[in-house]
Amino acid sequence: MPVITEFAAPKYERKESHRQSPFRYPGGKYYALKYILPFIVHEEYDEYREPFIGGGCVFFALPKVKHNVINDLHSELMTVYRALADKEQRDNLIERVTEEVVTQERFDEVVAMEPKDDFEQAFKTFYINRTAYSGILHNPNIGYNEVKSSPPSNWHKRMRPCGEKLKGVEITSDDFEVTIGADDGGRSVLMYLDPPYYEADQKRAYVESFVEKDHVRLARILKHTPHRFCLSYDDCEWVRQTYAEFNIYPLQWQYNTDNISGKKRKKGKELIITNYEPNWPEQSEPVVVPVAVQPTLMDF
Repeated sequence: MPVITEFAAPKYERKESHRQSPFRYPGGKYYALKYILPFIVHEEYDEYREPFIGGGCVFFALPKVKHNVINDLHSELMTVYRALADKEQRDNLIERVTEEVVTQERFDEVVAMEPKDDFEQAFKTFYINRTAYSGILHNPNIGYNEVKSSPPSNWHKRMRPCGEKLKGVEITSDDFEVTIGADDGGRSVLMYLDPPYYEADQKRAYVESFVEKDHVRLARILKHTPHRFCLSYDDCEWVRQTYAEFNIYPLQWQYNTDNISGKKRKKGKELIITNYEPNWPEQSEPVVVPVAVQPTLMDF
């Protein structure tokens, strides 16, 4: 299929169920939500799967359906999701972080912690995520700004509503193939996938590395999945060639680079890839994006 350079994506209107993620996450989709959600919110499905949940921006923004599955191979991150989903643990976690301070000394203490149980792990992971540079959990450095960062006393404002939204959600920490290939029980499944990007700095941003063979493995399973999927990826030649048989929508948006002097806003250039035609209402004018080179099909 051709790269779709002109399309009529409707404007996203925030729903009552929209929640803002409690996480700060490298590669998070906060600034891209208005571009991604129109590819999902107009579809009908009764099971939602997200094999690479990360910071969960898309999941928390969407209305829940009958069955919801969120997954990430980063097991320490998923202890936070499980703690937030459980009311007692959520209340205890909120109480604990609200009393915290953020200093270099305290940051170093938490990084050096050896958790005794899942609750301790959830606290450690969440504290570091909220206070590290860009939320990076791998070899973290403090990035907290007393003037511009949200203080621990405010963290509950997102933790509680997001935790309530996680009630009844299936939370796993498996390889993505397990999540994608799980039995659907006769349900209509839609998946949103936001894997580590092909040209990303793996050593800097991700705890669980995602190497060439993993990108190839993901492409292979998506080429044969019976489910609808919406995939976001970095805009590079490998991705364009690999997914050339699907609908490819090049998009651009502005995003902040946290904790960098000058607070310059960078322009993100990414691809939305689907194996279905979005069920969009008619629009008066299409969205026009830069014309791209037509890729050739890479077979897996």
